[in-house]
Amino acid sequence: MPELDDELMQRFQKGDEDAFNLLVRRHQKPLINFIARFTGDKDNAEDLAQETFIRMFKAANRYKPGRAQFKTWMYFIAKNLCKNEIRNRGRRERYHVDNIVCNDNSIDGNDEDIDLIASAPADAAFQPEIALERKELRNTVQKAIAELPDQYRLPLVLRDIQGLSYDEIGNILELRSGTTKSRINRARLMLKDKLKSYMELI
Repeated sequence: MPELDDELMQRFQKGDEDAFNLLVRRHQKPLINFIARFTGDKDNAEDLAQETFIRMFKAANRYKPGRAQFKTWMYFIAKNLCKNEIRNRGRRERYHVDNIVCNDNSIDGNDEDIDLIASAPADAAFQPEIALERKELRNTVQKAIAELPDQYRLPLVLRDIQGLSYDEIGNILELRSGTTKSRINRARLMLKDKLKSYMELI
């Protein structure tokens, strides 16, 4: 049975533009998140995501359902656009990654800031000092991920944040299976080492 993304692409290839709009809505948030983490530029992530979808829109007639997953194709295009963006602006120093998604579980699909303290003041987990510690930990982890070299950060983000399979990641990054797994394991070790001093303080 075809994947939903494949079905939508086939509908779009037959002239149903609403099908492509649905694909955009399904994948826009994780794609923006990925681009922001890859480039370290939250403000420009939406533009690059839009450019990714434009490229896919124009090349839709070449999409072959079953040959490669829609997500793999999408991230492959996004990866190349990100690399071009980084190359063009000449930013080779450390990247800075902000918190990308405030609330993944909002009903209408829109990000929203949640006042954790006001939401559940009786729960100890939502007290100011706990919320502050969580935010600090999240920022520290994101900063550590941002400092990883591209060859390690990218497969780590695709695997542990975007949830892609090793095969999908290998296709996107054009790596062999063994190399993909090796880089992800190496990235995790590097991340653990970067966070070691922080974890010892808490």
